[in-house]
Amino acid sequence: MANLLGTSLFTGAISGLNSNYLLLLNGADGLTMDKILNPENESIRYTVNQTFRSYMMTNFNQIDMDGDGKLNVSDINNYVTRLKTQGMTYQELSQLCANGAGGTMSSLLDTVLSNFTEIDTNHDGRITQSEINAYRINEQIKDVKEKYPKINPTQMSMFYESKVDSPDSTSSKEDKVFNT
Repeated sequence: MANLLGTSLFTGAISGLNSNYLLLLNGADGLTMDKILNPENESIRYTVNQTFRSYMMTNFNQIDMDGDGKLNVSDINNYVTRLKTQGMTYQELSQLCANGAGGTMSSLLDTVLSNFTEIDTNHDGRITQSEINAYRINEQIKDVKEKYPKINPTQMSMFYESKVDSPDSTSSKEDKVFNT
């Protein structure tokens, strides 16, 4: 379960990136800064998440890997691959997950953002799916340890059973030890 949570957060962020990109692209061969600022029609303008548009404007040059002034599918795919492998910053997570994150996603996003520095175990300013998953597992371990404190082995009992099949001297003997 913990593994799916980090994955779902990244999947949600990347899905939002892709869907908003495709809405703004609207059949063109590339997405320009002008098209981000001024979508072609009103329905696209109100459908695309404003936080996403702000993110795209701020990070346009980082995403436009070939520097041609257009974000094409290749640029987006390379950027998505980089996000998956290198992780996301606090700002990237908060902006990319803002697009329709509700219910469990919203709760997970709040938890991740609230504990960002603790989750970022290598202190590179980015968190990966693995770091989120490890954090969730560690939190579950802490919860279990609090709920079920360690049992002191000195308080355990041991019972010994000896079974004799027949009363004569050729009897087989079977010994068992039971721990509680």
